[in-house]
Amino acid sequence: MIYPGTKLQVADNSGAKLVECIQLLQMQKTASVGDFLLISVKQVTPKAKIDRGGVYKALVVETRSGINRRDGTSVRFGRNAVVLFSPQGNPIGTRIHGCVTYELRRIQETKILSLASTVL
Repeated sequence: MIYPGTKLQVADNSGAKLVECIQLLQMQKTASVGDFLLISVKQVTPKAKIDRGGVYKALVVETRSGINRRDGTSVRFGRNAVVLFSPQGNPIGTRIHGCVTYELRRIQETKILSLASTVL
């Protein structure tokens, strides 16, 4: 579960390392996999495409709290991770490091699924 103020890692190669959640874009108290956030960039790599302190839209792809599926299984990750999006709605990075879940197909984020190396 992700609240405003939560520090998150970035799962793509956009150049950001660490971001902080500013606001949840859905009318909920917490965010989980498949939800959009408004984030602020806290750490970047040298020669990054994005600026430190920039505000971007992001999609949650991994959470530590996990996801319960209809068949009774649950999927948990070791980190909270997001993928950054441009103002036009396209992913900033060209690759996604780590796994993404099949639940992203439910919200029609097939571009993220095609960029990821592993889909659970």
